[in-house]
Amino acid sequence: MAQDLPTRELVQFLGQLPVFERLSTAERQTLLGQCRLHALDQRRVMQAAGDPHHHLWVIVTGEIAMVGRSADGEEMTLAIFGPGSTSSWIALFHDTPAERNLVGAGNSHILGIPRKIALKLLEDRPVLYPLVLKIEANRFRAALNLQQHNLVRERPRRVAGLLLMLIEMSGVRQQRQEVHLTSHELARMAHCSRQSLHQAIKLLTEKGVVKQRYGHLEILDIERLKQIYAGSLN
Repeated sequence: MAQDLPTRELVQFLGQLPVFERLSTAERQTLLGQCRLHALDQRRVMQAAGDPHHHLWVIVTGEIAMVGRSADGEEMTLAIFGPGSTSSWIALFHDTPAERNLVGAGNSHILGIPRKIALKLLEDRPVLYPLVLKIEANRFRAALNLQQHNLVRERPRRVAGLLLMLIEMSGVRQQRQEVHLTSHELARMAHCSRQSLHQAIKLLTEKGVVKQRYGHLEILDIERLKQIYAGSLN
């Protein structure tokens, strides 16, 4: 654990996140002593559907995909989460098992905080509850946004909205960002055929908004992507 990510760096990392930023440096160090850092390879399952929620997972590096199954039983990516994102806090309060798989979308480091430790943290500091509710509200809003994107009829706008949502959910804030999903996964999430997706990506590429790389899309101009989603294709 210390060889890949020194404890000092993890303490600083947690200090930048909602909820954990309210803890002192000493408290974050104590918390880390009760946790375990996991290295996760691409496509490796971190939490399987049906598993109990024994941990609150915090993404330190890399990305995690939430994977479920469509009505016809085909596996599909539902969301992508990046550094600083956590698994559901709400899930820690009940015994309902996980409904979706959480798998590595690349080489990642994930911090596992035992359920009883995470709940004790909230119990000892009630002031943290509004922060947790805000995190969960943002997660719910993102899910609603995905439904709204899929109501857009024009394929380029729909794909632009999907890419914006994936960027937002990843938690990464950079001028140029990457989306690590196959064309098949993107088409499933956008509720369109792969041919329609390719046509939309081609248009976005021609406008200098995205660039296709091996295994991922690079977003070159987020502001222009927002304009296209708003209806400006000129």
